[in-house]
Amino acid sequence: MSDMFEGKVALVTGAASGFGLGICKRLLLEGAKAVWITDYIQRDLDLAARELEAEYPGRVFSMLVDVGEKGAIEKAIENAAADSGRLDFLFNNAGRPMTKPALDIEPEDFRRLIDVNYVGVVMGTLAALKVMEGQGGGYVVNAASLAGLVPAPFQCAYASTKAAVIAFTRSLAYEYADTDIHFSQYAPANVATSIFSAEYSESLRKKGLSEEEIAEKIKDVKPPKGAVPLEKALDILFEGIENYRTDIPVGDDALFLDEMFCKDRKAFEKTVLELGAKRRAFYRTVRELESRGESAAGVPFPG
Repeated sequence: MSDMFEGKVALVTGAASGFGLGICKRLLLEGAKAVWITDYIQRDLDLAARELEAEYPGRVFSMLVDVGEKGAIEKAIENAAADSGRLDFLFNNAGRPMTKPALDIEPEDFRRLIDVNYVGVVMGTLAALKVMEGQGGGYVVNAASLAGLVPAPFQCAYASTKAAVIAFTRSLAYEYADTDIHFSQYAPANVATSIFSAEYSESLRKKGLSEEEIAEKIKDVKPPKGAVPLEKALDILFEGIENYRTDIPVGDDALFLDEMFCKDRKAFEKTVLELGAKRRAFYRTVRELESRGESAAGVPFPG
């Protein structure tokens, strides 16, 4: 444990569950004096706030924020900095998944994906920079993905938003290299969180299913085989931040595939074409099941 976060103020988006909630717990464990947790679902935000407040009383503050809504994240950062007197860390963790055949992508869903995964990151970062420049330092940490580092079949929309986050973060790291403002992007492969049921849940919600029906259908959805345990992923992320690394691949798969893509393109293409074939078969199976009115929740997704 380092003293990097001792007495610091942080704001985390997408903080009500999964990686975001894990980041909040780690910040509090390492001594942050104020952690602002934000999410766009009030029920989930309240549950997370109560859980954290019970263990770290007086150090947890929550705000309902939809980073995909114009002006929302900027206002949240302004309010957090004003209330706490500063902002030392911004974790742009909020994001949405999208894994589906290209021709199944709806324009409105793609626009929403861009607004949450990329525009929200940009606007949040710019708002934080105004505060951090004024106080003489700070750290912005942005959520990317392995899919933004290397080609990912059946993830063209999602991958493009994450590639944009990576380019944005790297560019700022060089722009601010001679200052005390630092930037990192973390690029996980698969991490064992609830994100793997999130997209399926949303599709069921659009079909008019109740929350109880959705919970029943997604109970069998599991992370892909080999997904990195959350605590290990957090260890990797925080070790990267403590060493001021701009790029933080999370998990052995992320490290391996990123290196393979750069150094052995033929081997990478063989690997990713095999993955594409498995995902094509997965969607064929899902469509067959859904055409018969059966649940596809138990079909393992090839990671």
